[in-house]
Amino acid sequence: MMTLFRRAVLPLGLAAALSVLPSAAMAGQRSYAATHGAAPFVTEHLIPGSDLDLAQVDLTLPTARVVALTIDDGPDANDPHILDILRAHGAKATFFYIGAKIPEHHGIAKLVATSGNEVGSHTETHPMTTDLKPDLREWNLAQAEKALASVGVKATWFRPPYGDVDDALAALARHHGMATVQWTADSQDWKDTGPEIIRHRIVERLAPGAVVLMHSTKAATVAALPAILEEGERRGLRFVTMSEWESAMRQSVTPELALLHPAPRRH
Repeated sequence: MMTLFRRAVLPLGLAAALSVLPSAAMAGQRSYAATHGAAPFVTEHLIPGSDLDLAQVDLTLPTARVVALTIDDGPDANDPHILDILRAHGAKATFFYIGAKIPEHHGIAKLVATSGNEVGSHTETHPMTTDLKPDLREWNLAQAEKALASVGVKATWFRPPYGDVDDALAALARHHGMATVQWTADSQDWKDTGPEIIRHRIVERLAPGAVVLMHSTKAATVAALPAILEEGERRGLRFVTMSEWESAMRQSVTPELALLHPAPRRH
């Protein structure tokens, strides 16, 4: 099993608070993204709990030529610069915000929330969420929901920290009105590598339907972003929000593939 080293940059004192949160025993098998570094283009791994069967999506269709750009661990001082880069390239992204960071960066969070991009939830404190007891899972999602509401956001997407999710957590996110999403392309910018390495990791995985993971807390990520967007443009790909990505995937479901891969019955 792959060891997970990612750590969010949290406000002063928050790390100490996290250290005393009670947790459950390790919650069995980790999710695919948590153990493999990324998820395949498969519903149960990429968008667990969704009624959209990705096996029915025809990625050769023009409508499917989109990439969801997702940017985690904000709000951050780098976010306004990222907005400028996105605007210059006609691109959009979904920013997954840590609730506890919003008070410190309230103005930036408000700027992003009103920019025409999308803001989702990345929990309140960025824990390994499936290790938490049910009441602490609920607290993490509910507190983040309150923090996002302070900047006018009602999140419809949830990104589990470290890609750590199970069926119960995905169901809890749905209870809060959010769909869960992992990623297919990891920049691994949390390793503090340079812009060229980050660019290479992403562009080699750029393809219709991809979901890209980056972090706004890293200066090298900001430096790599223009070249990533330019390469996507050369390939005829559009960078969109998660909601736009989902809409494009649903538009790209074909009757032939739907017959070959009937959607699973929901109970």
